[in-house]
Amino acid sequence: MTVRWVVQSRVITFLGLLAIWSAAVSACVVLAVRDPEQALRHPAVTGSAAAMVGWMILAWAAMAVQRNDSARQLWTLGLTALFVHLGFAFGLAHGWSHAAAVEHVRAVGGYGEGIVVNYLFAVAWTVDVLWWWANPTSHANRPRWVAIATHGLLAFVVVNATVVFGPDERRIAYGVALIVLVAAWWRPTSV
Repeated sequence: MTVRWVVQSRVITFLGLLAIWSAAVSACVVLAVRDPEQALRHPAVTGSAAAMVGWMILAWAAMAVQRNDSARQLWTLGLTALFVHLGFAFGLAHGWSHAAAVEHVRAVGGYGEGIVVNYLFAVAWTVDVLWWWANPTSHANRPRWVAIATHGLLAFVVVNATVVFGPDERRIAYGVALIVLVAAWWRPTSV
């Protein structure tokens, strides 16, 4: 077995990504178990949100370089991190109450019904991941406007959620990351 094979192995890459994802989720679980009290800014809620955005940014970076299995795996791990975050948010921040979640969004963002955008975010990302796994060729050849609409919606929600709910250091870090990603996505393809 050569080092090159290990580095290029899809299985090894996926297992490495899965190990990192598992560590991030485990850290959030530990935070939740150590402090099970309900709180809007519970560390497991904010930590899982940061992990989800981190996976999303890594996936977008991988997509900007080359749409391959690693990008798809990162995109999928990001989606699963979203569901982990939703579980922590609803359980630890809102006591499994949709009404409490709506009220929190209303108090912080001014428009409680805006929580529906969060549900649309989860549905759009889920459909995109399922499509990519079910038919990679069709997903790769989808109309450009579909890709722009999907990723535009997801980026819009992340930016707004970070501005409304995130701490300053995350706003700065995500802002820089998104600027770099936009530059990578819109770079000229030929010289």
